[in-house]
Amino acid sequence: MTHNPFDVQTPENLSTSDMSDLFVQSDSDYLQVEKAGHTFISGPRGAGKSMYFRFLEPDCQCQRHELPLKDLGFYAAYIPIKETDLNLPELFRLQETKHAAIVLNEHALVLHIATKIFVSLKARAPLPNNDKVADLEFNKFCDETLRSLLIRSGFGTLEPAIQPAPTIAETIDRIIAIFDEIFSELNSYTRRITFAAGVVPYDGPLFGFTDFLSPLVRALLNLSFMPKGPLFLLIDDADNLNEEQAMILNSWVARRTTGYLCFKISVQEGEYKSYKAVGGQRIDAPHDYSEFNISDKYTTRSDNYKKRATEIIQRRLHKFNLTGTPHQFFPENEKQEERIKAIAADLIARWEKEGKGFRPNDDAIRYARPNYIRSLSQGGRKSGSTYSYAGFDQLVHLSSGVVRHLLELSSQMFAEAIAKNNNQRIEFIPHSIQDQVAEYYSDWLLFDGIRKLQDEYNKKEIEAGIENDRLDDPKKLKNLIFALGGMFRTILMSDASERRVFSIAFSNGPDEEVSRILRLGVKQGYLHRSSIGNKEGTGRSELYIMTRALAPSFKLDPTSFAGYKFVTNGKIKRALYQPNRLVSEVNIKGFDEVMSESAQGGLFDEQ
Repeated sequence: MTHNPFDVQTPENLSTSDMSDLFVQSDSDYLQVEKAGHTFISGPRGAGKSMYFRFLEPDCQCQRHELPLKDLGFYAAYIPIKETDLNLPELFRLQETKHAAIVLNEHALVLHIATKIFVSLKARAPLPNNDKVADLEFNKFCDETLRSLLIRSGFGTLEPAIQPAPTIAETIDRIIAIFDEIFSELNSYTRRITFAAGVVPYDGPLFGFTDFLSPLVRALLNLSFMPKGPLFLLIDDADNLNEEQAMILNSWVARRTTGYLCFKISVQEGEYKSYKAVGGQRIDAPHDYSEFNISDKYTTRSDNYKKRATEIIQRRLHKFNLTGTPHQFFPENEKQEERIKAIAADLIARWEKEGKGFRPNDDAIRYARPNYIRSLSQGGRKSGSTYSYAGFDQLVHLSSGVVRHLLELSSQMFAEAIAKNNNQRIEFIPHSIQDQVAEYYSDWLLFDGIRKLQDEYNKKEIEAGIENDRLDDPKKLKNLIFALGGMFRTILMSDASERRVFSIAFSNGPDEEVSRILRLGVKQGYLHRSSIGNKEGTGRSELYIMTRALAPSFKLDPTSFAGYKFVTNGKIKRALYQPNRLVSEVNIKGFDEVMSESAQGGLFDEQ
């Protein structure tokens, strides 16, 4: 057996049958995306945004509902933004060169979307085969509607007409070739103006939303083989749009088009360039669009995520004929878990005898595993060096609400187990391999991941002309993670009432620099953002949760979704520059002395 059932694949490369076998939907989330209306979907990389979009495409929907294309409730066309021609540096610099940035960026965006709609029709739509009526209808659409729209937009080389082909798919190829020709003309122009001293006139075609995209969508939906509901444009990775393009898209969102055209827009949290429209007005939820954050739901609701993670792994085991449940395939370290159960039993017995603590079961949940981890540091051994991050439940916690972490950890564990079994079939992954991979993955994320981020970030910022004080942001993020990990480790080894802490909330709000580093951490998946009630009980405070994938690097217990500490901006700012000093201060002074407030606050408060 050489095929890895947990391999991570780009969703757009998954076949219809693979999607049917592997995709696990969360009903509440999916219903928000599926309903008519404009929707923003946010979350870190790997949270599953693109997978939702892939499932909305017509081939998956036809198979899901066992219906022909024309009977679906909507048509969804996938529109990728990352690594496309929309990211051309010349389009980003149009504003600087005073070359009609809004007009040309709208032209580029409409052209890109129109191209991808036809790519979708060819690749994803179960189009009629050997249907002369449908072929004639599509040829008429091309010869009359599309031809008219192109000529009206300034493309004047369509005489006598778009030549019909034997099949709809072949005709679509000719349409895409025309769009490619138009984009090449725009690309050539933007390159020329880069070297021009003054304004260079543009005499090529110009596409707009009102005069091209909107009537094109309406005409397509009028074809007899298309669904009667709206067309969904699945704009994936929209945070890669430049500011002008984002404002243009926002202007479209502000229009009342949801009866026939809906925008479903995925972004990495906090990275969308602007929520203002071209006219300067801001689009707002829920009036203009709805929104939800995948990370927020799965990071703060462990039962919901665990259920989904279990089904994801179970489907992959079933697809590749691997028997057993996820818990059987990823077994615990039995000796470790027996010891933890014994500690839990002792805690319950002590509570019953002394009547101290919270409640018997609460004491067992809160303290058994931390007490076990603390016991490993006794007798001169390296702190926590023998704690085992094995077992399916711990795998779910380590993935920290991000499906990509879940699958990459599982994939690496499987590959290592297969290699050690001479490429023969396995029935489970030994706990020693699980633990080894979990620690390797955590260290890779902490060191190699941030090093790669720093290289990419520096190159991008230098090209954009950002001042040098911004170039160290990945290093500051790394310092922050080290400070938080060190502090959370200190809390775990203490006698605090809540020891399994992974989260911080601000008692006085982060300043611009701290906010920027936090946003970078959220974007890269090192932190998740949620909210809690503030200390005064008068509102909400932002909550930042360190990914539990880093638990092995700091020898933490990843099984808690509850503990958090209130912090001040001053201490977190200091952590960006002096993480070791801040951690040492707690170790030297003692936890109780540094923590001046209750068990749920004050750890980083200024002295």
